[in-house]
Amino acid sequence: MPDIMWVRLAGAQTGVGLCDWCGSVRSQDDDVTACSTHTCSAGVRTYTRSATVPSRPDVEVSAPLHPSPAAGPVSVSLSVPKEQCKGPSHADKKHRVRTALVGLLRPSAVVFGALELQLDEEQPAGTIVGDISAGLPPGETATLYFISDHEGTGVGSDLYIDETTGIITTAKMSISVNDINDHAPVFAKKKAILKIPEHTQVGTRFHLEPALDADKDQLTTQGYTIREGNVGQAFRLETKRSANKVLNLDLVVNGPLDREKRSTYTLVLEAYDGGSPKRMGSMTLEVTITDINDHAPVFNQSRYHAIISESLQQGSSILQVFASDEDEGDNGLVLYEINRRQSDPDRYFVMDMKSGVITLNRPLDYELKRVHELVVQARDNASHPEVTNSFVTIHVRDYNDNQPTMTIIFLSEDGSPRISEGAQPGQYVARISVTDPDYGEYANVNVSLEGGDGKFALTTKDSIIYLIYVDQQLDREERDSYDLRVMATDSGTPPLRAESSFTIQVMDVNDNPPLFDQQSYKQTIPEVVYPGSFVLQVTARDKDQGPNGDVRYRLLKGKNSDWFYIDPVTGIITTATVLDFESEPAPSITVVAMDSGRPSLSSTAKVDIVLQDVNDNTPVFSSNFYNASIKENTSSGTCFLEVATVTRPRSGEYLRTISQLLLLSQIQLFSCKENLR
Repeated sequence: MPDIMWVRLAGAQTGVGLCDWCGSVRSQDDDVTACSTHTCSAGVRTYTRSATVPSRPDVEVSAPLHPSPAAGPVSVSLSVPKEQCKGPSHADKKHRVRTALVGLLRPSAVVFGALELQLDEEQPAGTIVGDISAGLPPGETATLYFISDHEGTGVGSDLYIDETTGIITTAKMSISVNDINDHAPVFAKKKAILKIPEHTQVGTRFHLEPALDADKDQLTTQGYTIREGNVGQAFRLETKRSANKVLNLDLVVNGPLDREKRSTYTLVLEAYDGGSPKRMGSMTLEVTITDINDHAPVFNQSRYHAIISESLQQGSSILQVFASDEDEGDNGLVLYEINRRQSDPDRYFVMDMKSGVITLNRPLDYELKRVHELVVQARDNASHPEVTNSFVTIHVRDYNDNQPTMTIIFLSEDGSPRISEGAQPGQYVARISVTDPDYGEYANVNVSLEGGDGKFALTTKDSIIYLIYVDQQLDREERDSYDLRVMATDSGTPPLRAESSFTIQVMDVNDNPPLFDQQSYKQTIPEVVYPGSFVLQVTARDKDQGPNGDVRYRLLKGKNSDWFYIDPVTGIITTATVLDFESEPAPSITVVAMDSGRPSLSSTAKVDIVLQDVNDNTPVFSSNFYNASIKENTSSGTCFLEVATVTRPRSGEYLRTISQLLLLSQIQLFSCKENLR
């Protein structure tokens, strides 16, 4: 609807009308050149402009006539169709005001009437709105016309009335600039990391930074979607618009999360606005599913069996149990122990809590107890550990004076049961001598070897001295110990047998170099940071043991390597000096990880560092003074002068900021256009 002003009149007269083309007052019988018809029906005069005037919209004027000269109102309306208005829309600034216009007739009497006028928006100043004297009653005249803004609408500043003639014209115009969809939603970060514990309840929300759009209303951010990475529809998005018109974003757990099935999700989130076509912005959200202690250790056997001699020496290994836990970290670290409340209260046996090896703690007596039942526990190292039980049955064999005896000598440097993983097949591990008092020096004893998974074998030349040797290549990183049992059986009736169990430890050699978690690393940091600021941390792991697996870090000498420093123990990279984006926006360094073996083994990884430019360079104009001439009738938009800077920052953002400042500093008669080259 067009703007509407309601006006009260001082006085009225009949038989007059207002020409819609020129705005002049005409009597009902005047020959109005701009009006082709004058009709009267039921007391209403209608003037309709001829269609021969194409530059004006169709206008209809109606004036109900009131024959009484008293204070009854006379109503005149001026209507112009909205759709024929040109120029920018003024819909955002509409006035519907009620205004009092008082004409002074004589000091003692004022007569009021009503006149309705309508005016198109976007009309220039000085446009005739109407003539108040056209609505005065017959025979009445006014000596003074004025506008009384008794409702405080400010119409007195928008319209002007001639005090003597009563003709109203426009006083000023307002222009409203409509927004266009020239901005896309932008997330605060291109990449974010979110950690969520596994088995988090469905429906749990995690607030994310919303995407902001510089546009307004429907052209700002209207929604979000997960474009990719949502495996199994594990997540969904929910939004809520706050009082400041920002569309807030929550990531909601939509399904069960199980770290043991899937530990990470890489979600690509997309924000879109309400424009047509829509503008979009995206970010990558790395969701890491953190572990909770939801798995108990599981033994590889529900029951273990062993047969040992009652003469087994104290400290001898008997067997090893093994349990695994699918959790990670302390939640998956398995520790072993014997349940003393349920078994072995006399502590005949002890158990290594880390390896699960059961050894003899005190001498056995076959006549006192032939079978020992142990309840062993495997628990994880969580704050609230999960515990699993298994059973170990140990049979004790009788010992008598005539059974064979064995003497085992290990051929390592210190005489302990160990062998280097670099030992070649055929290399001897232990020497076994067998005697039996019943048969003298040349005892008829059969010696056998059990365990070792085929890595070890037994040989003899005279059935007196036996040798255990390496039969297959060893790899400590694959397995670091082997349980062996040597049994010596005589030929008596019934046969007597001696046995000995021990664990061969596989010693490490430096056959594995340190390996980085990633072949290359990338990090983005600001150009202006203090020396000693954190950049990132690299990690390399060595499968070897001891000094062979002790990893140290250093930077390979090269371009820009002196900009950074790496801690040799932790692998943390920090800045060593002031960085300069302009001299090198993307410095690259090479990190070397090496172990402490002899000889040392090493590997390298590349670290790419992207510097974010800051506005630390001032643009310099090529000239301190510019002089230009321009003709007075030069059309708008004509370029009459080009200025340039000798140097400018690499980042276009700062240049645009400078251009805007230049624009604001210009005289309003001119504008400055940015020209990037």
